[in-house]
Amino acid sequence: MPSLNESALKDKLRENPVGVYLIYGEEAYLKKTYVDKIVSKTVDPSFEDFNFHTFDGKDCTLSDVYESAEAVPMMAETKCVLVKDFPLDTLDDNGFEQLERVIRENPDDCALIFSVIAYEPKGAKWTKAVKLFEKYGYAVKLDKKTSLELAKMLEGGAKRRGKPFAKGVASYLITCVGSDLNTLLNETEKVCAYAQGEEVQKSDVDAVCIKSLDARVFDMIKDLTAGRFDSAFRKLSVLFEQREDEFQILGALIAQYSDIYRAKAAVKSGGRAEDIAKYYAYAGKEFRLTNAARSGSSLSFEDVGDCIEILLEADTTLKSSALSKRLVLEQTVVKLARVGR
Repeated sequence: MPSLNESALKDKLRENPVGVYLIYGEEAYLKKTYVDKIVSKTVDPSFEDFNFHTFDGKDCTLSDVYESAEAVPMMAETKCVLVKDFPLDTLDDNGFEQLERVIRENPDDCALIFSVIAYEPKGAKWTKAVKLFEKYGYAVKLDKKTSLELAKMLEGGAKRRGKPFAKGVASYLITCVGSDLNTLLNETEKVCAYAQGEEVQKSDVDAVCIKSLDARVFDMIKDLTAGRFDSAFRKLSVLFEQREDEFQILGALIAQYSDIYRAKAAVKSGGRAEDIAKYYAYAGKEFRLTNAARSGSSLSFEDVGDCIEILLEADTTLKSSALSKRLVLEQTVVKLARVGR
């Protein structure tokens, strides 16, 4: 049986939800959503205590899982066994033999789910486990959606609520709060409830949505590169007043100047800023490259290199010096402003 993407998984659940599933990937919200869907389609709530069994992978054996899956459903046609974070990437040869037996002999009335939530397995053993699920069941990888996919999803959700987004507002919301799907859906519900006009506007997002640290640091960088130094320092002061961690502020600065450097490198080589997304982990965050190219347009390639050297020095100082962390960041922003000037 093949690996399934999200669309194929939806089709499978409509046709017949029982079977063996390995659900993994980067998008926590989607993993939880589809695990819950499989459970709801195979377990009658009236007999949930008898027909729905959950195991913590750290505290169970494959024999426990096998016995539970083999049990006859009570007063129902189907049942579900959910195994969370079983260490599939640590199995020895005997363990793989047991795993193969568990998934090969899974009864036709059981939905058996191995869900990887808390960690990201890697290596040859993990690849071997995935192939076993592909052979006898379904391996479902649910990764981050692209910015375009996220925007379309948010626009659809807002339209169903009777408050469609004005043009570009869904993308703006993503730049403000980040690409975490659960956060985006919560913020969409909030801004749709708040908006007074027929459509959700950027001003509605600014009024009620909580900007991520990355978004606030990006606003500060826009001021620095545009020569609005007083505004940049005010934004830094607000971050201190909000008790943001100094290391996280510096980390956001480093990440975003790295975005600018990568975007400029792509353009310098004759491509587009967005082309860099193919080589780094920008799924759902492609907008960062577009924004980086725009905010760093006034800086030369060499200027950006100087900024990264300044940030590297600040990182070393924060980790090895007894100087005030706030003072180090303030001095760093002054140095960045000088380069921008």
